[in-house]
Amino acid sequence: MARVINDVLLVSPNEHIRPVSIALGEDNCIEQIHEGHDPPTGSKVIFDGGGEVHVMAGFIDIHTHGASGFDLSNATLEAVETIAEAKLAEGVTTFLPTTWTASPEEKIAMAKAAAQYQRNQRFARAPSIHVEGPFLNPAQAGAQNPKEMRLPSVEEIRKINDICPVGIVSLAVELEGAISFIREMRKMGIITSAAHSAATYEEYGIAREAGLRHLTHYCNQMSGLHHREIGLVGAGLLDDKVMIELICDTVHLSPDMIRIVFKHRSCDQLMLITDSIAASHLGDGVYPLHETEIIVKNGEARIPEGNLAGSVVTFDEALRHVSRITKLPLNEISKTCSANQANSLGIRDRGMIKQGLLADLTLLTPKLEVVATYVGGEQLYSA
Repeated sequence: MARVINDVLLVSPNEHIRPVSIALGEDNCIEQIHEGHDPPTGSKVIFDGGGEVHVMAGFIDIHTHGASGFDLSNATLEAVETIAEAKLAEGVTTFLPTTWTASPEEKIAMAKAAAQYQRNQRFARAPSIHVEGPFLNPAQAGAQNPKEMRLPSVEEIRKINDICPVGIVSLAVELEGAISFIREMRKMGIITSAAHSAATYEEYGIAREAGLRHLTHYCNQMSGLHHREIGLVGAGLLDDKVMIELICDTVHLSPDMIRIVFKHRSCDQLMLITDSIAASHLGDGVYPLHETEIIVKNGEARIPEGNLAGSVVTFDEALRHVSRITKLPLNEISKTCSANQANSLGIRDRGMIKQGLLADLTLLTPKLEVVATYVGGEQLYSA
């Protein structure tokens, strides 16, 4: 007897929003999508959306450091599991645990913790990690530790990748050796992304030619738009192919900037991220962060010097902001939540709602609040 998520509104790229029932197979995949409000004869309804609940492909957060009091830099299985469980409440079914700038030894410890979680992925899936830093420009440090920043090293990434697959490396593309590093990452199948960088538009072009594919937390800690030097922000507005990470918390990007980006860039290019830190899910307060502390107030996370330090936004909250600010159709916005991330990472078994793909599904109210999250057809979160 097929298990069915019944009478939900399908929200998927290039599909009309409409009522469907989704039959879940025994292989963790979507067995069939039935049109209309009624479940197929003989099926077992495990969730009924009443024609109001939206269903989207499980969200994919490719840039998240921590949640619920834990950060990947804690380098423990408990930390990764806590983050993975917290992500389910945001509708995230796949995430890339993301490092901070740290010593080579600390990076290895983070990779080992992520690899340990991969052996028993009890909550959201973690197919690879995102290495942000240490190959960053100290002049664009933000909340990252400039004392640990260093030149790009292929060998360092090889050692990490041998322990846990590396999906993305974020780096400053103007650093000595960055271009040859980007070329080598391309050969290894690892995405490179420009981050914490003062690169000129010309330097960006050279990096793109070498294989650079993403812009990390767009507009933040990167060379800004100027009428005589358009920098990395201008590159994102000109380049029709580069993939752009967006922290849509209305802090890292103001509502007007979110509106500009979505007006001038295709949703096919944009990827929502949280860049969340350990303080996310905890509310306002003061929390430890490495050698300093984070002060969270009114949804903003800052170090004592005043610099933003990642975000405390949840993925579903970011989706709500984008929907409200841009007024774009929800099926178009859905590209930025999972399909683009899956395509960019080369993951072909998720990111869309289609027969044969993994039954990783996020169910949301009409107000886009998470009702339930399914991973491989199993409900792992319920509001």
